[in-house]
Amino acid sequence: MSSTSFSPGHVTGFFVPSENLSDMEKIGSRGAGFCTKLGVYSEVEVGGTGWDIYVNDEKTSFMVVEKAVCSLASGGEIRIKTELPFSQGFGMSGACALSSAMSICQEVGLDKSKAVRAAHVAEVFCRTGLGDVLAQSVGGFETRIKPGLPPDGKIISKREDRDLVIGITGSRLVTPDILSDPSVSEWIKLVGEDCMDDFLPKSDFETFCEQSKRFALETRFMRTDIEDILSGVDDMGTGSMSMIGNSIFLVGKTDLLYDHLIEVLGPEKVYLTSIDNKGARIVDSSFCQGE
Repeated sequence: MSSTSFSPGHVTGFFVPSENLSDMEKIGSRGAGFCTKLGVYSEVEVGGTGWDIYVNDEKTSFMVVEKAVCSLASGGEIRIKTELPFSQGFGMSGACALSSAMSICQEVGLDKSKAVRAAHVAEVFCRTGLGDVLAQSVGGFETRIKPGLPPDGKIISKREDRDLVIGITGSRLVTPDILSDPSVSEWIKLVGEDCMDDFLPKSDFETFCEQSKRFALETRFMRTDIEDILSGVDDMGTGSMSMIGNSIFLVGKTDLLYDHLIEVLGPEKVYLTSIDNKGARIVDSSFCQGE
């Protein structure tokens, strides 16, 4: 027997890292983002001792997944398919951990909350993200009001039906290296707090895009070439960088934006998707064939 779970990808527009706490469940981030219908499928068969993990058909060692699943069962096989690239601001590490943990919980009869906790703690420990797992567990257009897992943390999710164009604009960024730099983290906190203060009164998607662009510019994550791409689509839509990655998201006149990005970046670096409003879930279908 095996179980398959899907976790959406996740894009953060701006965030505020939590203070350095010893309790992994309370660590996380404040901020806002949305989940994508492109994400991760994980098929799990529980049995034996030790885990064999395959990502896109290649056997690999995957620390964040291993840490998440070892707290739930002693061993088995995990087969993962990713629909977006790693280390480009799409929450793929968190999605792999969450979907794998959910499949195990389905197999051994544990509640979904156990999977969310295991994946969140694993991601915080490995420094691959601070808020992706919690957001992916609920889906939609979300605001993380307080960092960490409930009841200490607080997240609000809204349904938002929007098509998205995603573009890869450069090489991967290593999230753990960035989040572990004290000076960078402190500057991110200052800018992120200002963005949150200006976003919360309206908390709508248009304001989210505005504050996302502001965050990318003021933290200096946004390179000149990315700024030029975003400026070049003003008559077609709006968007910003995905945090933390050399990638962008765009909303507006989807067909025109898609064609434009293909011309600028090449077809292999452009993805068409939409906001996922369901969150991570068990899927009753053939592995990786969708719902």
